[in-house]
This record gives sequence, C-alpha cells and structure tokens, in this order.
Amino acid sequence: MPNKPGSRVRTYAWQSAPRPKGQEARGRLREYYKTARWTRESSTFRRDHPLCEECKRRGIITPSQVTDHILPPPIVDFWDRSNWQALCKACNNAKGNKDKHLLNKTK
Repeated sequence: MPNKPGSRVRTYAWQSAPRPKGQEARGRLREYYKTARWTRESSTFRRDHPLCEECKRRGIITPSQVTDHILPPPIVDFWDRSNWQALCKACNNAKGNKDKHLLNKTK
C-alpha cells in the first residue's frame, strides 16, 4: 500500500538512538538517584544547607531545592559529602550544562 506524502512510515524493529560520547557512565549513575538512600541523604543535606550556595555567593537569598555534586560523579565518588552542594533548580541546570561539557572533554 503506498504512503501519502508527509505521512509517517511504521517501522517494525525499534532501534534506540546512539548515546552521545561522554554520557555512557551517566546511565549507571542515574540508578543511584532513584534509591531510598539518596533521597534520605539528599533531604538531610538540604535541611542542613537551606540556601542555594551559588546564589549566596552572588548575594541573593534563594532556598535550595537540589543536592548537587560539585564535581560530576564519574570523576569522584558519588557518596562523598564533601563534594555536595545545595543549589536552586536554576543554578543546578546552569551548572549541569557546564558539567556535560566537562565530561565530554575528559573522554
């Protein structure tokens, strides 16, 4: 049966898109974020550090929403608390983009 122009063609074998280089190790690390231990440790850390560290450096008072790794986990231990910082979502997203570039350069 012919297809209409612009219509989707159904494929019967699903293939995932190849992962970008530098992101291979991050797939395994995502599993840590889904554990009860991470939820408990992250919540405790944010309770002890209620303000966003990056905003505090700029003189802005913003409540922390995320526990972030200062150096990305493939580089240092995931559970090392000295490598954690409390950030707001906006600062975490900005820092996450920088981390992706760092990871891609090291691999």
